[in-house]
Amino acid sequence: MRQNYSREFKEALVTQLLTRGDRTIPSVCEEAGVSRRTATKWLQRGGTVTVHPTPRGRMTWTAEAKLKALIETAGLAENELGLYLRREGVSSTQMMEWRADVLAHLETRPTPKKDARDETLRQLEREILRKDKALAEASALLILQKKST
Repeated sequence: MRQNYSREFKEALVTQLLTRGDRTIPSVCEEAGVSRRTATKWLQRGGTVTVHPTPRGRMTWTAEAKLKALIETAGLAENELGLYLRREGVSSTQMMEWRADVLAHLETRPTPKKDARDETLRQLEREILRKDKALAEASALLILQKKST
């Protein structure tokens, strides 16, 4: 006899399967009263698990995708994080490396671009300092001359 399950029930079972810890899929299905084949179909239709996951290293993540993943996972609880990582095919080690890379990049100070005006500005500043010193010396000589007369 075919049984109809509500969408909420299906989603709850898929979540249980993805966050089952050390329990087996058949034990979770048996506990819920659903066949393993039916549960597997729900997983596949839900788009959260592929039948044949991509081999490690094939998935290339752009910098933008990595940043998006870090932002999306920033406030997740541990079980939600595990669900996200499995759904996206990312390991927790990769996420930690990405986070460390972003933090290292943010901590480095950007080096300003140099152009021709920078050198001109430096020369003008040196000239102003030289002229200030000459003016101070001339002013001191004038004061000394006034005092001696």
